[in-house]
Amino acid sequence: MHTTSVLLVSALAFLSVSATPTEAIFGRHVGDKCKDCPNDPDDIQCCVEISCKNNAGYCRSVSHNGCPGGSFDSGNWCPGDNDIQCCIKATGTPPPAAAAAGNLPGLKEVQSNHARTIISRVHALGMPKRACLVAIATAQQESGIRVLANSNIKASYNYPHDGDGHDHDSVGIFQQRPGWGTIEDRMDPAKSADKFLNRLKSVKNWANLSIAQAAQKVQVSAYPDAYAKWERLATNVCNAAF
Repeated sequence: MHTTSVLLVSALAFLSVSATPTEAIFGRHVGDKCKDCPNDPDDIQCCVEISCKNNAGYCRSVSHNGCPGGSFDSGNWCPGDNDIQCCIKATGTPPPAAAAAGNLPGLKEVQSNHARTIISRVHALGMPKRACLVAIATAQQESGIRVLANSNIKASYNYPHDGDGHDHDSVGIFQQRPGWGTIEDRMDPAKSADKFLNRLKSVKNWANLSIAQAAQKVQVSAYPDAYAKWERLATNVCNAAF
């Protein structure tokens, strides 16, 4: 057997009989038989880190708490069953500007706090300043950069919120519907920002689009031109805190 850079394990010797491929080995996805070892028995497999399709993180097991210190993006970014989702982790602490106190240009205290959270996630995901502009303009249009519960979704009131919304089944700063994830995640400023930003990342040539066009590609709003009017505010906020 050749020695490779991946971890080779015997399913018979290491895994429990009841374990499925997505439940095995520290919650990581167990891949195909190692191609470097063509003569190995069928029960020899590779334990590999599989990148998410959106290149934002790695595919990990939800049930095995495979994303400590990070958050799962429930989008269809990983192979396997629903237990395997994209783990996105923060990369260091927010920059000093994002952690500064005081209201940001054109915003009140609650809005400023949420804007700084969004900006910290832009940094954590390694995205450029233009992502800050798109995210802030979108958040301002959707919710006034506030975490909105929804009178149609009673469970949304179980989580911290800044006001009430009534648009279908949308909740949170980005007014995300159930397809974006759980109510808890959509009501969480950092996790909802991660979901928005990772979806933005998946838009082809998003950085070359106008702010409104990029926002619309993510949100698919009935009012696609509405984001444009917040570009100046987003520019001022991002210039101050990015």
